[in-house]
Amino acid sequence: MEYSYIETNRLILRKCKASDLDPIWKNAWIHPEVAEFMLQPVTKTLEEAKDRLRRTHEYQKYNEAYFVCLKDNDEPIGFCGIRKLDEGVYADSGICIGPKYQGKGYGKEVVKALCKQVFGILGGGMFFYSCFKENTKSANLCKSLGFVFFKEENLVRDYDNLEYKSESYYMSSDMYEKLAENW
Repeated sequence: MEYSYIETNRLILRKCKASDLDPIWKNAWIHPEVAEFMLQPVTKTLEEAKDRLRRTHEYQKYNEAYFVCLKDNDEPIGFCGIRKLDEGVYADSGICIGPKYQGKGYGKEVVKALCKQVFGILGGGMFFYSCFKENTKSANLCKSLGFVFFKEENLVRDYDNLEYKSESYYMSSDMYEKLAENW
């Protein structure tokens, strides 16, 4: 089952729309410091942004992928998603908050919402979170919520053949039940 809307205290996680083009491009996609730890390149031009929004729209039709939007004005400031790996097993499919909005707790709010989606709505038993090893902010975020280190692996990013180390962390439904009440 596909969900198109998740609400948190300050955010709305929702599917993209045409009016998101300019703000998502300027808030997230155009920034090299964001793309450094993502699997997609910087979106440099408005034409590239239009194409990326079109591809995002198609992807979001069939996947648990969302734009992260401020609740007070519906402005997209990033994106996130989850994917099913196996029955009851899910993983993040990327989490990004634009640089102007980092350090304000939005990333943590997004991960909590995705955990609630995985464990509370989808009935998952396991949720994996992964990030580039050098992305210490991302690793610290998931560890602060109780995720536990699972493994490190060498991977290659498709678009530029960059070799990188990915760290994976996990949370089980039992862990979530104990931890989420203190979030």
